[in-house]
Amino acid sequence: MRRKLYSAILVVLLAGGLVAGLLQPALSQAAFDLTVYPAKLELQVAAGTGLDFGIHIRNTGGESQTMRIYFNDYSIKPNNDFVFEPPGHYSYSCAKWLQAENASIVVPVGKTVATGFRVNVPPKAEPGGHYGVIFFEQQPPPGNANVKAMPRIGSLILVTVPGQIVREGEIKDVSITSTWFWPARRLPVLPRRKVTARIVFYNSGNVHLTVRGSLTYKASFGWGAGKVEFQEITVLPKTTRYLETDIPDPPLIGSYKINAKVEYGPSLDVFDTTKVSTGSFSEYPLSLLLILVAVLALIAIPVTVHYGRKKSPEELGKPDEEKEEKAKAEGVKEESPGEESEAEEKGEVKPDDSAGEPAGPAGQSSEATSTDKNSQHKFLRSLAGEAGLDGGGAKEEEEGQEKSAEDEGAAGETTDSKDKDEAESDEKSAGKGALKPSKRWFRGRRK
Repeated sequence: MRRKLYSAILVVLLAGGLVAGLLQPALSQAAFDLTVYPAKLELQVAAGTGLDFGIHIRNTGGESQTMRIYFNDYSIKPNNDFVFEPPGHYSYSCAKWLQAENASIVVPVGKTVATGFRVNVPPKAEPGGHYGVIFFEQQPPPGNANVKAMPRIGSLILVTVPGQIVREGEIKDVSITSTWFWPARRLPVLPRRKVTARIVFYNSGNVHLTVRGSLTYKASFGWGAGKVEFQEITVLPKTTRYLETDIPDPPLIGSYKINAKVEYGPSLDVFDTTKVSTGSFSEYPLSLLLILVAVLALIAIPVTVHYGRKKSPEELGKPDEEKEEKAKAEGVKEESPGEESEAEEKGEVKPDDSAGEPAGPAGQSSEATSTDKNSQHKFLRSLAGEAGLDGGGAKEEEEGQEKSAEDEGAAGETTDSKDKDEAESDEKSAGKGALKPSKRWFRGRRK
């Protein structure tokens, strides 16, 4: 039982020691709160001479800090990231020219400590800018010498060696982030895309330039205008830097023109040279267009369905009227066969309305009926003429018919009234059947 108890106590002690060892650097880093000024120091020192200067460190943390002092070269990437290298890494280095009064200093809580430095410029130093950084790094607590990652703070040193100095720079590019899907302005529900303004500046001289810039934009199509200011930055010789900032209230929709301006000069406080450039950008969030189309579709579909079902009273009455007319037409068609059959039984034929001519008996056409009538007339009259009972009337009638036929052939056609009379006479003769022989013919037979 005791063995288990001792084992548990040992495990707790080991765990506590491990946690304390891990937390010690973290606690020291949490207590690290120092301020160095000046953070950037410009010096002008002639070749073959030296210059003394001082740097102040203030401790606003909760613990006293012991700081180690050392020097490095540095460069700055276009995206403003710093790169630190050992002294003498770059051709424009001045880290090897720097000397410190003390290798380390102690900064009590709430106190400010000043420490001295000196820069010695070689006699053959090249005219122009030379650069380095002085670091103040927290020393690890006693018993934690293996801790490598410790907080540090630095001060940039910019030394200008007089001689042939070239201060020259140019704006390489001007841009503002264009938006093609999500809107740049904050709207309900929809995500907002950050809009960033950027000026790309290149230092083509042999000395550093401290630059500041501004940018204005106005609409060439659309709505909105604005202006943004950029923070001051230092551009080392033969390097490119981005002046960047976010646009707090960007436009919503449109195409815009950009006017950019960059100023620099011989010192931190003097800006006597100005460079300008232009650009353009667009803000056309397609998400808003898609939402608009969807809303219009949701409105248009119900409206189309509603008006498609709704009809006027006249349109509603038309189907009933069409049905009645269709029923009447079918009734007429059903009655017409019965009437024709009754007319056939009686021996009477109704005129065909569709042809405009009277129909003959037994479904014969009017032309066939009139031909039969003429042949019957001719036959009866020839019999009467042979018997001598018509008193020469048949012969005269035949001659009259031949004459009339010749007259009709010469004229080419008969009048509409004569055709109508002949059609009526044919109708009457068709209704009564075949023509009866004249009474004169029967009287002749009796004798």
